[in-house]
Amino acid sequence: MGKLNLTLKIWRQKSPTDSGDFKEYNLTGLNSHMSFLEMMDVLNENLINEGKEPIAFDHDCREGICGMCSMVINGRAHGPLKATTTCQLHMRHFNDGDTITIEPWR
Repeated sequence: MGKLNLTLKIWRQKSPTDSGDFKEYNLTGLNSHMSFLEMMDVLNENLINEGKEPIAFDHDCREGICGMCSMVINGRAHGPLKATTTCQLHMRHFNDGDTITIEPWR
């Protein structure tokens, strides 16, 4: 089981009228077998523990059925794998030291 250290660049926008921008976050020691959404859960737990606002993202079934987990990951809808929803994307498809850019579906 590999461990990953990642830099995340995530679009943050407080409201539709806010201009928004990318914020950078570092995660260390991630399990390469976790799903992308589980990685986002880890980030949110860290942010909450630091007294910061968690990242809002849509998700429902987490089983690849509903399509709610719509994110643009490194410029591609749902991430680097064809015909795979974000919730079914696993961190083993990324490399230690990667920078991952995450944007909302627009």
